[in-house]
Amino acid sequence: MSKDTFTSVSTDGLRYESKVGGSPFLGSGHTRSCFKCGKHRPPSSLQSMRVLGRTEVVCKPSCNTPVK
Repeated sequence: MSKDTFTSVSTDGLRYESKVGGSPFLGSGHTRSCFKCGKHRPPSSLQSMRVLGRTEVVCKPSCNTPVK
């Protein structure tokens, strides 16, 4: 989820970007990222899975399901 940005050109011809302040992580801030898709989700939406000999957390039931 990206936030809106706007660009303005200064008098010397340089272009500056300005972004809206704030964090992209809403809620209590307790999130972890899925090993497969990289999306940040609450721990209750993740499950442990053995990947390449290590235990990693992945989305449950799948990476395509939307976050509630």
